[in-house]
Amino acid sequence: MALEREEEVIWHLVPLACSFLLHHVVRQEGASLVPRLLFAKNQATWSYATCKVGQWLAMAALEAGQLHLAYEESREGLDLIGQTTGYALLKGYFEVVLARVYYQWNRLEEARGLLATVVQDATSLLNLDVLAEGYFESVSVALARGVWSEAEFALHELERWTQRERSAVFSGWFPIARAQWWLVQGQLKEASDWVSGVHFSEGPWDRRLYDAFPTVIRVYFAQRRFREALDLLERWSGHLDRPTNVRITMAYLSQLLVALHQAGQHEQIRETAERLFALTEPEGYLRVYLAEGELMREALQALLSTYVGQDEVTTATRVSIAKLLVAFEQEPSGASRSLEGANPSEPALSLARQLSVTSSMPEISLTRREQEVLRLLATGASNQDIAQALVISLDTVKKHVSNLLSKLGASSRTQTVALARAYSLL
Repeated sequence: MALEREEEVIWHLVPLACSFLLHHVVRQEGASLVPRLLFAKNQATWSYATCKVGQWLAMAALEAGQLHLAYEESREGLDLIGQTTGYALLKGYFEVVLARVYYQWNRLEEARGLLATVVQDATSLLNLDVLAEGYFESVSVALARGVWSEAEFALHELERWTQRERSAVFSGWFPIARAQWWLVQGQLKEASDWVSGVHFSEGPWDRRLYDAFPTVIRVYFAQRRFREALDLLERWSGHLDRPTNVRITMAYLSQLLVALHQAGQHEQIRETAERLFALTEPEGYLRVYLAEGELMREALQALLSTYVGQDEVTTATRVSIAKLLVAFEQEPSGASRSLEGANPSEPALSLARQLSVTSSMPEISLTRREQEVLRLLATGASNQDIAQALVISLDTVKKHVSNLLSKLGASSRTQTVALARAYSLL
């Protein structure tokens, strides 16, 4: 009787599996499946069905830009696998999704550790799909951390498996990872040669093209070919700006923001930024911005200045920008780390949450001396530097810095500067 029930469940999974293959894999429209998958998971009574549908749901949630849902489904799936035998092949899929969530939350050490497990398990199980994704994501995480040796090793392994298996699984990932490596190494000729071989068509794109596009744009950025990058983004906006794949849309909007800034198109910048913030802020995205590097930081800083003197309607946008500038200031020497005070089970600290407490306060009043100290803090001056510049004692400097942190509701000097900019105090 139990066997008959399990067979019935499997047969019910077949049309759902076909829909997932069509929408998520072929059409890159996984976001459209989230409501149906949520319903199917709630109806599942057999542990395998729960696990398999949970896997699809976690993957679709990523495409929908729903990091919290992807996180919850991945954790739940891994817990279920840990309590059940026979589902080992599904484990890697959940771990890859979870690593991608950690990456976007800028929790890079956790992503790195998880991907090491993914690669080890996938190698022993010869799960080539997961192995390819594991190495590809390992390259991205190592580059974000600024650990070139780890990035080079993961890239080498990806190349080795590509040559060994002669599989489209690996051959799709490797050229993109190699181009990312060339970019950070300053090998623009090699990266440019790769770009010349990537052809985008008017017809449907496969996943390889969608994954390649952001790297192509970064090559244009690195070559200071901003007008051409903007033309490319605008030409293919119909493929990239799509509600059925929010992940792709966010990457598109972030690069459009940079290109528009370089082109001086200020009205479009604000519209683009507000769309992007609306998608990223609720889910705690960081790396979609950090991945664009100094060009994005410059664009955000310029954008923040356009809101000086604006009314309260712009507070949420100013808060979002301030939060991101803090993240950029905490990116030392190419390495990445989460914002201070991040809870292990949450994305990096939300500065928006801090500002929500203070945004309704009356105008913050600073003394003349506090303003002088704040301006020096913004230059990166140490307490000793400030004491020497203002000819005051070190203890007095510390008192002024403490007052600034208290008045702005900040927990660090870096956040003090970012919040001061958000409140138009700098």
